[in-house]
Amino acid sequence: MKNKKEEKINNLKKEEKINNLKKEEKINNLKKEEKEKNDDVQNKIIDLLEIKLKKSQEKIINMQLKNHEEILKLNYRLNSDIEKSRKFSLEKVIIEFLPIIDNIERALSVIKDKKEAFYLEIINKMNFIFSLLEEILSEFNVSKINEKNISFDPEIHQAMSINYNDEIEDNHVVDVMQSGYMLHKARLLRPAMVIVSKRKNN
Repeated sequence: MKNKKEEKINNLKKEEKINNLKKEEKINNLKKEEKEKNDDVQNKIIDLLEIKLKKSQEKIINMQLKNHEEILKLNYRLNSDIEKSRKFSLEKVIIEFLPIIDNIERALSVIKDKKEAFYLEIINKMNFIFSLLEEILSEFNVSKINEKNISFDPEIHQAMSINYNDEIEDNHVVDVMQSGYMLHKARLLRPAMVIVSKRKNN
């Protein structure tokens, strides 16, 4: 009887031990599942964070590129403005200077045919001054507009009078009353005042 009782107790203990092992295994499995779930969630979070980081890095790189481009554009604009200022800084001074050249030209045209020694000396000195002034203008890239027998160009010519003549094509410069001037072949300082041809029969 005692053996049976002991056997029963032993069986109960075994059963309890098995149950405990099963419970422990179940708990371990649950823990393992929980860990796997957590690992999955963590991996997803890491993936999302990596995507966000990559996007942020791309955004920063794009902003840096954009800023670099803007800096280059600004630099180009500034250099261009500086170059223009350098090129055209003397514009006003030269414009003020032109009437002096005109007056010397006019004076020379009045006395050029005089043969007296007094006039010859004046002509020589004025020619010398005039050539010096033209050299200075040339050094500053100022070019003269005084060509004849070319097509009238409203960009560089100002028509002061019309010469009716059937032998010359319409709208041609017959004579230059006052020379015009260009700075760096880009900016008109003063248009040439010209006489323009027109056919009588038109």
